[in-house]
Amino acid sequence: MKSRVSKSLMAPQPPRDDVRRRFIQAREHYGAGRLDEAERALRKVLKRAPKAPEALYLMGLIAARRGSKEAAEQWLRQCTVAAPDHLPARINLGNLLLSRGDPAAAEACYAAAIRLEPRHPVAHYNRGCCLSALGRLQDAMDAYRESIRLKPDFAEPAINLASVLCECERYAEAEAIYRDLIRSHPGRHDVRLQLGKVSHLTGRLGEAREHYEAILRANPNHAGARLALASALLVDRRVDEAAELIKQAGASGGARKTELLITLASLRAAQGDPRSAIKHLTDAIEAGAASPQHFLTLAGWYGEIRDRAKAVAVLEQSLARFGERPAGLLPALVVNQRYLCDWRGSEERLGRLLEQLRGPSPPPISAFAALFLPGLTASDLRRLTRAEARRFDALAASALSARSSVAPSPRRLRIGYLSSDLHEHATAYLTASVFEAHDRARFEVFAYSYGPDDQSATRRRLLDAFEHFVDIRELGHTQAATRIRDDEIDILVDLKGYTRGARTEILALRPAPIQVNWLGYPGTMAVSFMDYLIADPVVIPPEQASSYDEALAYLPDAYAPVDPRRKVAETPGRAAAGLPEEGFVFCCFNNPRKITPEVFERWCRLLHAVPGSLLWLFASQDAVIDNLKQEAERRGIDPRRLVLAPRVPQQEHLARLALADLMLDTLPYNAHTTASDALWMGVPVLTCVGDTFASRVAASLLGAAGLPELITSSLDDYEAEALRLATHPMALAGVRQRLAIARKTAPYFDPAGFARHLEALYVRMHERLAAGLGPQMLMPDQGQTSGV
Repeated sequence: MKSRVSKSLMAPQPPRDDVRRRFIQAREHYGAGRLDEAERALRKVLKRAPKAPEALYLMGLIAARRGSKEAAEQWLRQCTVAAPDHLPARINLGNLLLSRGDPAAAEACYAAAIRLEPRHPVAHYNRGCCLSALGRLQDAMDAYRESIRLKPDFAEPAINLASVLCECERYAEAEAIYRDLIRSHPGRHDVRLQLGKVSHLTGRLGEAREHYEAILRANPNHAGARLALASALLVDRRVDEAAELIKQAGASGGARKTELLITLASLRAAQGDPRSAIKHLTDAIEAGAASPQHFLTLAGWYGEIRDRAKAVAVLEQSLARFGERPAGLLPALVVNQRYLCDWRGSEERLGRLLEQLRGPSPPPISAFAALFLPGLTASDLRRLTRAEARRFDALAASALSARSSVAPSPRRLRIGYLSSDLHEHATAYLTASVFEAHDRARFEVFAYSYGPDDQSATRRRLLDAFEHFVDIRELGHTQAATRIRDDEIDILVDLKGYTRGARTEILALRPAPIQVNWLGYPGTMAVSFMDYLIADPVVIPPEQASSYDEALAYLPDAYAPVDPRRKVAETPGRAAAGLPEEGFVFCCFNNPRKITPEVFERWCRLLHAVPGSLLWLFASQDAVIDNLKQEAERRGIDPRRLVLAPRVPQQEHLARLALADLMLDTLPYNAHTTASDALWMGVPVLTCVGDTFASRVAASLLGAAGLPELITSSLDDYEAEALRLATHPMALAGVRQRLAIARKTAPYFDPAGFARHLEALYVRMHERLAAGLGPQMLMPDQGQTSGV
């Protein structure tokens, strides 16, 4: 939605001097397109009257028509010097400067023109275009509104005003303008195209497609409508149809190069090829389609290929060029820097971001990314998640027709698990034994997988664990939801939440009468179409229930299972794992984005206090390694005491864990699967509990494993306990011994028992539905709750 500048050239008025005749000849030649003859006549005029403003002005127009922008600028500037009140020269000099990429200088020209003629609608309109390019969006809107006031039938400023409103995410106001324009200019397909894009941006994809299809009925070769329709189809994963439309638009020759590249980029991303998407979007930006939103999208794709350093560089480039817009730029920059442990300006940027997130109009941030930010409460997270979840409102309003009845009692309950992680993935590692332990006499269990088939042993194991394993990768959201509904699933359990690759759109279509949020996402999904959230009394104390939109369904022990059947490779020697032969090994194999400066400061103090000790950390990017070593050195720690563990296959990772003495947890996002891995391998985990679900997970696991002494409630206590265990070998040995016993006796390590508790919740959920009752909090049957 680019601003368009009015480029109508105003006819010059002849100079009032004795060379009038020659000037009239020059003007006639210019009007007839005889530019060489016009220039010869004008040079004779200027030889006699070097400062004749109309002659200087016409020379500028001739140079502009020839494409000689630099010469045109010189002639027009001479005209404004000779005649400061020359309105056409001011306006056309502004047009020229804007076309040369200098909106600041162009804006000054239009402002001067407005001082000469305050009621000039074109000057106000063109000034608005400059202000928009400069990021002064409110001033731009004021300029467009003044142009409209002066000339109500002038469509272009109204179109640009709506475009800026969209950039400010004020979609309702933009939509009202576009609808008014369609009523007054029914043949303007460009306006209907933009109205369709507003519908698209606000999640009304069906409405957007109707607008694009209306344009194509009137003009079947409209390339812009084809590309816009392709973009809408991509959202619904109708990739093949979108690809054909893009091919047609490209072959028609009518598509703008940048628009074609941008849509191709979206297609490649939808096809799972973010590297090609990056190339196409980069080409579009270099071809002139640079916008802050495109930089933000580009950074997101760099994130998908785990090149966070490039993502940060792109965002900082956008920040330098466009300022802090769109609103999502600061959150994206803070989040990407945290992936790299790049804490430059961290305190100031995080402080500003938290202030904005707590404000009345928070910037867009992914619900998952918000979980990692220190300082946000469960209530804050719910509010932010609700803002993100609004994108599903339109889809939820078009939910599939409900099943006519609940499952008849003689039939087994049908449980469906929806995920993209049923392969070599942390979710699969935790749940495989539970899926295997389901009671098939009472439950018919389905998997709906939209992730890759990696041909791994884990994938093969899961194929055997489920009675029905349905691959829905190639199905669109509506097709997938229809398949689930037609399978008459009673309870659909989502294992993704708002994590990477989630297809929440399927759930929004309400394919099952009961829909449950479990395991993959430690927080509320804040939508009406999710009925229950499976938790335990530690991760979500009952008194915090008001911060969650779902009804809470409590398991008696930990909400997360562990798989005791995982295979473990042979334990390597310390040297083979990159560790020196001596020294106490603190470890943290959490994703580096969970590490905060405050927690890292405590770790460095422990290294100071425990001579010869080491900090063993997971990192898969060189930038993370470099940044953490620099941070350690700033704190007086020899960077060689930080040992970095690369990514290795799961069996090897479990084996090397046995070399660690104590795992140190992170806050506010705890270890989840990494804590489970460590406990299963007999490594004590020390945690500091917070107020949010994500900050209480390790406490839940430790409580269920019978190790409450490893749960601290402040960073001071956390540091003190870590120091005590590192300097008192007998105390640490005692903890290890209790953990070894717990592996054989604690409920946490019993997947069959876990499956029974989970099934009991499913039965209670279904009984309420059968009785005509809505979801409500379900406390553990046996009253067995862990406490912190």
